Amino acid sequence: MCNYSQFLVQKGKAEGREEGREEGREEEKLETLEQLELLHSSDKRIMKILKIDAQRLMYLRRKLQERQSAMADD
Repeated sequence: MCNYSQFLVQKGKAEGREEGREEGREEEKLETLEQLELLHSSDKRIMKILKIDAQRLMYLRRKLQERQSAMADD
């Protein structure tokens, strides 16, 4: 049983690391999107640079707006 509990702990750590990496990648995309928006880049160019589709672009824009709104409230 001890091995199984160690396995679960290690699995949890690995999942946590992967989740952290995902958050980091998303944050990087948000920062890049913000800069591309300031440069008035086209949607097509943004999607190509970020390697995302139109649906993901809309999602990231909503996240960016939420973040900007939260910063404005502070």
